[in-house]
Amino acid sequence: MAKAFSAPGKAFLAGGYLVLDPNYDAYVTALSSRMHAIIEPSGIVNSNDSVLHVLSPQFKEGDWKYRIEYESQAIEEVNGKKNPFLEAAAKTVLSYAQPKDKFNLKVTIFSDPGYHSQNNTIKQASSNGQKSFLFHDLSINDVPKTGLGSSAGLVSVVTTALMSYFEPGSESSIDNLHNLAQIAHCLAQKKIGSGFDVAAAIYGSIKYRRFQPSVVNDVLAVLETDPTHFPQAVKAVVEKQWDFKHLKCSLPSGVKLLMGDIEGGSETPKMVSKVLQWRKENPTESKQIYEYLNKANNEFMDAVDRLNNAQDEEVIADLTRSLLDIRQGLKQMTEQAHVPIEPEVQTQLLDRISQLEGCIGGVVPGAGGFDAIAVLVVASKVGAIKKATADRPEVYNNVHWVDLHEEADGLKVENAEDYEGIV
Repeated sequence: MAKAFSAPGKAFLAGGYLVLDPNYDAYVTALSSRMHAIIEPSGIVNSNDSVLHVLSPQFKEGDWKYRIEYESQAIEEVNGKKNPFLEAAAKTVLSYAQPKDKFNLKVTIFSDPGYHSQNNTIKQASSNGQKSFLFHDLSINDVPKTGLGSSAGLVSVVTTALMSYFEPGSESSIDNLHNLAQIAHCLAQKKIGSGFDVAAAIYGSIKYRRFQPSVVNDVLAVLETDPTHFPQAVKAVVEKQWDFKHLKCSLPSGVKLLMGDIEGGSETPKMVSKVLQWRKENPTESKQIYEYLNKANNEFMDAVDRLNNAQDEEVIADLTRSLLDIRQGLKQMTEQAHVPIEPEVQTQLLDRISQLEGCIGGVVPGAGGFDAIAVLVVASKVGAIKKATADRPEVYNNVHWVDLHEEADGLKVENAEDYEGIV
């Protein structure tokens, strides 16, 4: 019997770069664009090894077939195709679950339109009309991404789907799923990230403070030095209490989030490494900027909390001021670290949009760069702001508003029948 799950994308509104340090809080908004995974047994097992067949039918060549050696659980893609995120999710779950029986599984993955450029696509709907997705005429690596956290969402739903098969009922152990997905995502990336994108995919909109990197580092070190003990290491770490913050939150009902896709593109890992190098080489000035940004971030979160309790013009003004302060801190970091966190072209765009009636303020989300902006607006003014930017695209950098909204929920169980007939 098929089971289906989905996990949200994210917009990282406050805490850029500071989120890498376990001393600082961040604010992450979950989005309505979701990654989906449907898992089902795929016939009888007719070989000595197990089989995991993963399909991503929206993209050309979206087909991976893994042979899993029965004794060692070693994973091999039969056609030599690489997908580090799928492989890491499978390896981590198999190491944890240690299945005793051979299996033949099919996992089908879908992604909502907000994750990728929508050029040259065809929409296909399920038989009951409950789900529809855009199909691309390119392979997944050739379709531009919009920066909503597709790899974190993918790892989270595939981890959940596999666990629901190997340990039925375990999909309700949300902390274990989070810990497994964090390990898998770090394994795939070959580095320990801040983890906010996986945390948002699992828990939804959250105030986040990261776990100590050593939690995951120690597990991956075992894989490097003593791989036969990797399963024991994974199990021990997944089932222990991680010291990190993930407090549920949501934007006030009268405030809407607009995500603008600029189709520019930034290389986040390079930007992050340059900022970390600058921080190491300039401890005094970087500490001043970090403390300034931390104050602005906390004032933003405080204003959101107060606005959730009372729709007050004075609080909205505080929210606007905190967003401007966040931008000011990131601009200082841009200038001193020589990294385009808020490039001049994004400054001009945000300044112009901020002048429109109903705009509370905006930021370049996450690590920043040229590819996106996030703007908070008064709910009743969303249509007017979209019209103003569409009427004068040359003034607003041809910004394209992605069709999504905050959806504060994280991981969800879906109805598998809603995906039938899509391909």
